[in-house]
Amino acid sequence: RTALETDAPLSSDSESGRMEESSIRRSLETLCQELNMDEQTATEAMENFTAIWNTYTLEGEVVHWLACSLYAACRKGSTPTVGKGLMEGNCVSLTRILRTAKLSLIQFFSKMRKWADMSNLSQDFRQRMERLERNFEVSTVIFRKFEPIFMDMFQNPQGGEPPRQPRSRKHRRLPCHISDVFKFCWTLFVYTKGNFRMIGDDLVNSYHLLLCCLDLVFGNALLCANRKDLINPTFRADEPPPCVLERLCELHDGLVVEAKGIKQHYFKPYIQKLYEKQHLTELLDPQNFIDNNKAINREYEEYVLTVGDFDERVFLEADADEEIGTPRKVVHDQPASTTAQNQLQQHVEKSASLAPSTPLTGRGYLKEKDLLVTPVSSATQSVSRLQSMVAGLRTSPSDHLMQIFKSCSRDPSDNILTRVKTLGQAFKEHYTRDSEEMPGSHIDFAENRLKLAEILYYKILENVISQETKRLHGKDMSMLLEQDIFHCSLMACCLEVVLFSYSSQRTFPWIINIFKLSPFYFFKVIEVFIRSEEGLSRDMVKHLNQIEEQILESKAWSADSALWSVLQDAGNKVPTVEEVSSGPGSGSTSIGQTHLPLVALSPIIHPRIREFRSGLGSARKDVPPSPLSVHDRYSSPAAGSAKRRLFGDDPPTTGVTLSMGNDRTITLIPVQSCDASGTINAQFLLASPHRTASPSRVTSAPTTSDPPPGTGRPRRTGSLALFFRKVYHLASVRLRDLCVKLDIPSELRGKIWTCFEHTLVHSTDLMKGRHLDQLLLCSVYIISKITKETHTFHDIMKCYRSQPQASSHVYRSVLLPAEKSNQVSGEANSNQSAEEERGDLIQFYNSVFVLKVKSFALRYATNDNRADAPPLSPFPSVRAQPLSPRRVSQRHSLYVSPHKNSAACLTPNSYTYRINSSPSKELSDINRMIRQGCVSRKRAFTMEGDVMMSSACDSPSKRACPENGSSPDVLLKRLQDVVSERQSH
Repeated sequence: RTALETDAPLSSDSESGRMEESSIRRSLETLCQELNMDEQTATEAMENFTAIWNTYTLEGEVVHWLACSLYAACRKGSTPTVGKGLMEGNCVSLTRILRTAKLSLIQFFSKMRKWADMSNLSQDFRQRMERLERNFEVSTVIFRKFEPIFMDMFQNPQGGEPPRQPRSRKHRRLPCHISDVFKFCWTLFVYTKGNFRMIGDDLVNSYHLLLCCLDLVFGNALLCANRKDLINPTFRADEPPPCVLERLCELHDGLVVEAKGIKQHYFKPYIQKLYEKQHLTELLDPQNFIDNNKAINREYEEYVLTVGDFDERVFLEADADEEIGTPRKVVHDQPASTTAQNQLQQHVEKSASLAPSTPLTGRGYLKEKDLLVTPVSSATQSVSRLQSMVAGLRTSPSDHLMQIFKSCSRDPSDNILTRVKTLGQAFKEHYTRDSEEMPGSHIDFAENRLKLAEILYYKILENVISQETKRLHGKDMSMLLEQDIFHCSLMACCLEVVLFSYSSQRTFPWIINIFKLSPFYFFKVIEVFIRSEEGLSRDMVKHLNQIEEQILESKAWSADSALWSVLQDAGNKVPTVEEVSSGPGSGSTSIGQTHLPLVALSPIIHPRIREFRSGLGSARKDVPPSPLSVHDRYSSPAAGSAKRRLFGDDPPTTGVTLSMGNDRTITLIPVQSCDASGTINAQFLLASPHRTASPSRVTSAPTTSDPPPGTGRPRRTGSLALFFRKVYHLASVRLRDLCVKLDIPSELRGKIWTCFEHTLVHSTDLMKGRHLDQLLLCSVYIISKITKETHTFHDIMKCYRSQPQASSHVYRSVLLPAEKSNQVSGEANSNQSAEEERGDLIQFYNSVFVLKVKSFALRYATNDNRADAPPLSPFPSVRAQPLSPRRVSQRHSLYVSPHKNSAACLTPNSYTYRINSSPSKELSDINRMIRQGCVSRKRAFTMEGDVMMSSACDSPSKRACPENGSSPDVLLKRLQDVVSERQSH
């Protein structure tokens, strides 16, 4: 057996094996009898389970794994029905299987993901499971919103026992109890949602559909059934009755336009059909309510058996906490289990589509979201933020942007307008089209999403071109504006942000797939987009950061990726860490006892979080140079090409020598860079006066245009170097985290890192169709084995699974092709068999990785003091990102920054405020400025003694305060909340 969960071998005793198999068969028979399962499905489930049982170590209760095997077998077939043809599955619902096996939904999803990997289930089945899990997550979140909203509108459903209906039909039926209305409203919602698959796993649309159901029931109670006794007397509707939809949106984080769109295009027509079919009559009328309730429940049960799988009425049951694996529904004044709440929170937060977790590369500057922020409010706030970003703008170029187009040597306006129209048509066609993966949406929603994306596209394009024009001192923009990939990528990025804001189920890479855009090309625009739009919410930044990581770790390495042809054009030479990193000697250098690690250029830092400093007074050793320009990203010439100087010669370098005492000096080398506003800044990097490169390291030969030693610039430039720089940074962050958790010392970490880099540079084909984490984990294991460290695969996997990006698919389903060459292939599909063979990470390690890496790794063996042990590659350092000045308001020039040594940067019009010492009048002035708009002089005040907050009408490029302090993220969050609140009022 291959044991990924544990290194302990399983017993091979034949007698005990027969006893185990007999026990398993009895468990499956009992399960199938209770479910009345057909013999064919039961036989298939047993065969599949036996195959997995003989291969893997299955932790936990056997019956739970049997339930997974049974569910997979149930969904493979189809059942003929009267009047509706063939129905998918065998009409045994997931809810029944889980109840019989006593397996909660959250446990089921966790185990089913592992089962899909172990049994290599089809992609269609995996997508079905993903939709089912997302639908469950959406329902869980919405039910938590449903109860307090219902209690805000109606009486408490827990108040008193409902009256018993008389058995005789001759007796007059009693009015429905509020608890019946509560259950009916939820059932109506889940039934309606189930009939609109394009809504079911979309959080924003589902939430607004719930508000429509509440609005309908409230109107019936108020007018049609005259049941004012059901309504909460404290609920006040400002609209003319019976419609309260706008009021609900106002009180409970809804978006009026979106809610009315759902009501108009989906809810009202569907309810009308139910009335026409007489499934519904007057909803709450005493003579009709029981029949209405039965009809809705009957229809919903049929839906669950044939399509839905998950019976969402489980939230209404008394034992919902056990069946779901989450806490019992929370009623006011009724505390819930803290442990169960944490389980729910962890499950919801784990879903990148509902609440994106902060990637490891972003945890230095983006903290996890406050647990008090609900996914619904977060989603609706994202839509609100998106709408505010495009408020007052149009779906066409502005006058200023048109002027830029006309100033080009070749006016690109016609081509750009045509391209946007063509891309928009492709988007609408795919967004509204039904497919096997997901149903189509209404054309009105497609046009609404496209409108927002087009406005955002022209806004970002104008910002990017304006910044590039300033950076290049008015050079012609024709070359950039004629880049089709740039425009296609930018439009795709805008649509991705819009879809994410609406919590759409069309998640990345859906948008680039319909545009037929390679992930390697799309990644270039992500950082450009983030740096060009200050209005992005924290979740938008995190989402784009996650997408960039997905591309760097796997999507850019697929067999058909454009990366391979780009590498071929570059001579199949993968750059080393030294060659793509900026810093002293492009690596670690010692000056006396001073260790100076290289500076990494990642992760993406949003301009609201970090702005580049200007002036010589801001010289800092930990400030990285500015990002690669847009021209360089989309004109990526090879190192040494004459095109590098197309837009001007490299600026001259002038060193500034600082004495550190004890006869030690450090040279500061200025590097020209561009800040977020497009202003050229003179920044400084630490450089060694004696820059040398180890002769044993493999590097590219210098060219005439390579920077001279000591300049602190990377020796490989362009988009390919940017890609590998980010790949190395991402790998280093994840490796650092693993080493901390495994207690691996820095020397051993250096060997692991060098082994990983060697693999990436000299055996690049190992990444084709695979995942960056797979090479990292194998590198950790092989060096641990060679150096006699006691880190088992079990230990490594345990630590890996704690990382936010970890997925069982990474180590359970690894590509195992027939490797024929150690060289980088330039052909998209070369050496790829038609049928992919996949196995677990240990199989990959033993059959592929060791064969390629063993000879190099053995040079680090602890019992062999060989003189030819390779020197350690420089390990990228993660430096604390400058926290200031950080802008806390889009409307006002309001910034927070350290106050230490601030006297050198304050202008004559400036003044300061210290929380513990300055008079309150200074704060009053700040408040007046926020209310009335910008004032003429610069304002600054200190928070908690060492943080300066400044507000000014001056442009950000004019600020040049030294950054020698830090500000807690909670302080910035508080300031942003205060400013946002004032702006909203």
